[in-house]
Amino acid sequence: MMRRSQIGLLSRLLLLLLVVEMTPPAIPVPMRSSPQSLALLRARDQCGRELTAAQRLQLDRMHFEDAAHVRHYLHCFWSRLQLWLDETGFQAQRIVQSFGGERRLNVEQALPAINGCNAKTSSRGSGAQTVVDWCFRAFVCVLATPVGEWYKRHMSDVINGNA
Repeated sequence: MMRRSQIGLLSRLLLLLLVVEMTPPAIPVPMRSSPQSLALLRARDQCGRELTAAQRLQLDRMHFEDAAHVRHYLHCFWSRLQLWLDETGFQAQRIVQSFGGERRLNVEQALPAINGCNAKTSSRGSGAQTVVDWCFRAFVCVLATPVGEWYKRHMSDVINGNA
């Protein structure tokens, strides 16, 4: 026969198993976004106010067609982040620093790619439209490099709350 102490111990063990079994799983806590990610999201939201839902979806899917709304959005986005200056184009060093530097980007690849796209696409014309076009052309050029692939992955992570 079982002693009282054994029965008491067995009762407590069964109670503990019952409590553990009935405890709901922990609710995952969303990752806290970095200041850089929050700045990207703010610029994205502020510059996307005039876009339709379909246009916004295309940009979120990293489809950048040659259309006026895309050109204006990109110029607004990069300018708001202070990573594009109308006089000089993309600020390659600031972009690298803003996106994690050497920890995240191959700097030896990124700086020449960004600066090369600035130079290849720069136009000697004047006017706001020319600057907006230059920003678009330089961005599309960067997208065609390994830096562009990294940008697409990173922005998808930011948009989905994973960065």
